[in-house]
Amino acid sequence: MLETLFFALIPILITIGLGYYLAVKGTFDEQDSHKLARLVLNYMLPLNVFAGIWGTSRKIMIQDVGLALWLAVAMVVCFLLMILVYRYALKNDAPVAILRAMSIADPSVPFVGSAVLPLIFGANDSAITIGICTLTTNVIMLPIAFSAFGDNGDNGDTVSARLKTPLRNR
Repeated sequence: MLETLFFALIPILITIGLGYYLAVKGTFDEQDSHKLARLVLNYMLPLNVFAGIWGTSRKIMIQDVGLALWLAVAMVVCFLLMILVYRYALKNDAPVAILRAMSIADPSVPFVGSAVLPLIFGANDSAITIGICTLTTNVIMLPIAFSAFGDNGDNGDTVSARLKTPLRNR
């Protein structure tokens, strides 16, 4: 098990090291970094999550509905609980409390999970986990976080308006 995890993490570590080396060498500038980040976050990562879910049989999806619900509920409850703890018990400002709650409750499953989980649990079993965690983060947690920063976009700046927007746009 430890060997499988180690070999799953090697490509991630090599990619990070290569990126750092190329940045120090000056091969990529800041504009290239923004373009690559936009490519990965807006196109490649959603396509990777979609492909994982698309390749999963309906039987496995139906079988894992309980897991999906527990994942979504656990992430949202942990997120809201950590906001309360950081905001009221530790007396942080709302934006700081939300950022800290995101760092605890958002497990970065789309990034690291897509490289590690299929090797440990198999592609079909991990696709549901990755998909649900990605949707929970993007549809529930991020709109709450953006509302706290007071970004007055076209969506309004209320939490309920921000939560409705991803559902309406997709």
